[in-house]
Amino acid sequence: MTDEHPAFGQAIRDVMERRARALVTRDLAELALLLADDFSYVNSQGALWGKAEYLEAVEGGALRWSAQAAEEVSVRSYGELAVVTCVVRDEGTWRGEPFSARFRSTQIYARREGVWRYIAGQSTGLGQG
Repeated sequence: MTDEHPAFGQAIRDVMERRARALVTRDLAELALLLADDFSYVNSQGALWGKAEYLEAVEGGALRWSAQAAEEVSVRSYGELAVVTCVVRDEGTWRGEPFSARFRSTQIYARREGVWRYIAGQSTGLGQG
């Protein structure tokens, strides 16, 4: 599936790449800017995280990313909303144990006051990466 509007799709991909970079570098200030205040995320185990829980997971260090990349990215525009479907490939450590995994992900972004923010997401495990 291709993007509806290539320039729009690239703007959303840029936000996705900034978030991935912030996860790897554990840049909490950047993540806090990219996540909407009312952000919600359902992880691959079915746990619901708000913005505070998401940032805490990154800050706490039990989960550390060494790489994150999005593949098979499709971006659809709905005015001030963008819906992304993709496969996310994560590498890192969970409680000190290395992992490599793939997830099918849906991500929703909203443009608020001219700035794109990640407002909601959900991931389903696809197995080892």
